[in-house]
Amino acid sequence: MKYVFLLLLLPFFMNGQESEKEKSHFVALYTVGSLWDMDKTPNDQPYFKEHSAFLSKLRKENTIVMGARYSDTGMIVLEAMDLESAKKILFEDIALQNKLFNVEVHPLNVFYKGCFD
Repeated sequence: MKYVFLLLLLPFFMNGQESEKEKSHFVALYTVGSLWDMDKTPNDQPYFKEHSAFLSKLRKENTIVMGARYSDTGMIVLEAMDLESAKKILFEDIALQNKLFNVEVHPLNVFYKGCFD
């Protein structure tokens, strides 16, 4: 009888494990969008301050793992459950919604773990 009871509880335990699925890493590559005015500094661009505040919020929530810039491209590495979730998070940014920036989001498969200082 107690084995039947344990078998009935098994789906509840398994559901709990599935909901704790490990997050994956994604890389977001930012370039300037059609709203960007080349004659203005970044701080004078519309929605730039809101964009900075949004990224700051994601850092505080530990969604952003790291950020960098190379050439004319900004890059962040973020954690999310899947690619669609990563895109959904990023497109909450009013600067992306208004085309101050363009972003490409790709899965990031780390094959050599290291650290940056």
